[in-house]
Amino acid sequence: MLRRVLLAAPALLLAARASAQSLTGRTVQLIVPYPPGGGNDIGARALAPLLERELGASIVVVNRPGAASQLGMAQLARAAPDGLTIGYGLWPQTTTLYLDPSRQTPFTRASFTPLCLHVTDPGAIVVKADSPLRSLAELVAAARARPDDFRMMDNGRFGHEHLASVQLQQLAGLAFNQIHFQGAGPAIVALLSSQTEAGIFAVGTANASVRQGLMRAIAVLSPQESPYLPGVPTAAAQGFDIVAGSTRAFVAPAGLPAGLKLAWAGALERAILSPEHREKMEQLAIPITYRGPEEFARYWELEEAALVPLMQALLRPGGN
Repeated sequence: MLRRVLLAAPALLLAARASAQSLTGRTVQLIVPYPPGGGNDIGARALAPLLERELGASIVVVNRPGAASQLGMAQLARAAPDGLTIGYGLWPQTTTLYLDPSRQTPFTRASFTPLCLHVTDPGAIVVKADSPLRSLAELVAAARARPDDFRMMDNGRFGHEHLASVQLQQLAGLAFNQIHFQGAGPAIVALLSSQTEAGIFAVGTANASVRQGLMRAIAVLSPQESPYLPGVPTAAAQGFDIVAGSTRAFVAPAGLPAGLKLAWAGALERAILSPEHREKMEQLAIPITYRGPEEFARYWELEEAALVPLMQALLRPGGN
């Protein structure tokens, strides 16, 4: 067995080099299944110039929002596995889409080739800067005073923001008027125009608005406080043990040849771990948590297994 692996390795490296050369001078479509302005769009556009350098190809970022990323991910799943179309998706959102039978998504995990995990950006519960709410205790008290009327919003049903809100409601023993938006861009506009009392965003998405004094973060949904939101306590420190975040990763259509998979995985690793990209992501307050194709594939499998019972509960009548 080991002999076969050792003999196959040089052949795969040659295939990867040939595949990389086949992309040189070509135009590659990078599908972002969300509107411009959100964390996925920002992350994809930050990496695109470095991928162009690594591949010698032109990278065109194409926003295909709609149906909580279903439209864009469906387009990616239908694309030819020729290395000229890849996608930058969001987890757990991608997984919860196909675990919801009512959506009849034309894809499952098997519809994609995992390339790499890019970042895991923890969530943050935020309010408008002039809101009187300054802690989770105050938020819960306000929601309890207005049963079923307190407006909490998220970036899309069954995304990490929605699931974290469900956890908060369960732990607090109350119900919000949960409002779902199609992506972070529209959700930010809604919060800043006082259409909702509070919302949940990834830290990297909320950071700019917080620094500009437009929003105030009252909790981070990570095990430790975020260096990008100094002084903001964790939800756990405020009595609500919630850990949630936005995992963003690169995938290609299923059936991508081994050589192209290796070529893309290598280019992505070099671009993501480059000093330029590390510096850029630090400026954007988005932490890099790179994982290669195999680790990402395993992460996805484990996430799917954990989400199945939660989705079943949320999809029952009366689920939020």
